[in-house]
Amino acid sequence: MPVLPARVCPGSAWGRSWRRRGGAVNLAAGGAAVVAVMAGGLAAGCTAAGAPAAAGPPAGAPFVYVTGKGGTNEISQFASLGSGALRPLTPANVASGEFPYDVAVSPRGTSAYAVDNLSHTAGAVSQYTLNPATGKLTPKSPAMVSTAGVPSGIIAISPDGKNAYVPSGKAISWYRISPATGKLTPMPPRTVAGAGSPIGIKVAPGGRYLYITTGTQCLVPKGSKGKCAANTKANTVSVFAISPATGALSAKPVQTVATGPNAQMITIAPDGTSAYVAATTIWQYSINPATGKLTPKSPATVPGGGHDLAVTPDGKNLYVVNVRSATIAQYAISPATGALSARPVSTAATVPAPEAIALSPDGKNAYVTSEHEAALSQFAISPVTGKITPLSPATVTAPSHGSLGVAVTP
Repeated sequence: MPVLPARVCPGSAWGRSWRRRGGAVNLAAGGAAVVAVMAGGLAAGCTAAGAPAAAGPPAGAPFVYVTGKGGTNEISQFASLGSGALRPLTPANVASGEFPYDVAVSPRGTSAYAVDNLSHTAGAVSQYTLNPATGKLTPKSPAMVSTAGVPSGIIAISPDGKNAYVPSGKAISWYRISPATGKLTPMPPRTVAGAGSPIGIKVAPGGRYLYITTGTQCLVPKGSKGKCAANTKANTVSVFAISPATGALSAKPVQTVATGPNAQMITIAPDGTSAYVAATTIWQYSINPATGKLTPKSPATVPGGGHDLAVTPDGKNLYVVNVRSATIAQYAISPATGALSARPVSTAATVPAPEAIALSPDGKNAYVTSEHEAALSQFAISPVTGKITPLSPATVTAPSHGSLGVAVTP
C-alpha cells in the first residue's frame, strides 16, 4: 500500500506514498442500498534523529462504510478498534444520492463512488473525495454522474484505478477516472445481450477481464402486482476482455457460461485462478489466466445457496451470507485446486435478513449488513482455522431503515 508524504522534520526529506445484488426491489418502498469499500491512507511521524518514521495506518483504520436503505439516503462511517469492533465517526453519516446501493474506493484511497437508483428508469454514481487520514467522505463537484440505465447497484473499479464499471439495465456503464481529481468521465456503454440483466460484477485481480453475472432482475414500483418470472436461460456468467490501453470492454463477451438459478454476486480468488457465484447453490469455476475463460470445477456446485460472498486475502476461505437462514458460512478452499469444501467448516448467526459481507484487509474480521434491521453484525475470524465468532458487542447500530451494502478500506 503506497504511503502518503511523511511529516517533514528539521533536516529530513519528504517521504512518498499509496459491490446490488439482483432480485426484486421495491423502489418506492425503499430500494436497496449497497455499499462499499474505501481505502485508508498512512500516518507518518519522525524518528528521534529527524528522519521520516516508518508509516503505519492512521488511528481508526481500516474504516467501514454502510449505505442506508431507501428513506435515509446516507452512508454511515465507522472506525475500527483493535479487536475489529466498530465505532461511528463524527459525523456518523454523510448524505448520498437517492437509494444508494454499492460503494467502492479507488485503489489510491482518495476517492469513493456510490451507485444510486434515482427512479425505476434512471440511476447515477455519486462521487466523493476520501480523506485517507480520517476516513471521512466529502462530495466532489459535480456530486454525481448518470448511468446508462437503471443500475443493478454494483460498481467495480479496475486494479489500476483508471476505470469504473456499473451494470445498468441491459448495458455496462463505463467511466474513465481522472488520475488527478478522481472524477468520473462517462464513456460509451457496452450492451449485454441475452435473456437476463446484469447483476453482479467483478474485475479480475490482474485487471485483464471483467466478469458479469446475469439473472432475472425486477424493479417493482409500489402498488404494482408484477412479479419476477423465473428464466433459467437468464442465469449466466459473461467474461469481457478489458483493453489495457483504454479500459474499454470487448465488443462481445469472450465467453458466456451457465450458472445457477437466482444468480447474485460473483467473487474471484486473490490469485485470479478461481471464481465463485452465489446462487441457489454455490457455483465454482476455474479461470484460465491467459484467456480469462471459466471451466466448472468438479463438483460444479456445493450446497448452501447465498446472496453475497467474499474470499479472505490469503485465499484460504470463502464466506457466504445466506438470507433465509440468517447465517454466514465458512468454506475451506483447496490450495491445490481452488475447490470448496463439500460443506461449511463453520457457521454463525447474523442479523435478520443479512445482505452483504465485507472482510477486513488482514482477514481477521467480517461485517454483515441487514436489509430490515438497524444493525450491522461484526465477527472475528481465526487466523489459524478461519472460524467466525461474534465480537462483543455482536452488532453495532446501522442506518435506521436497514442497509444492503458494506465495505472496508484496504
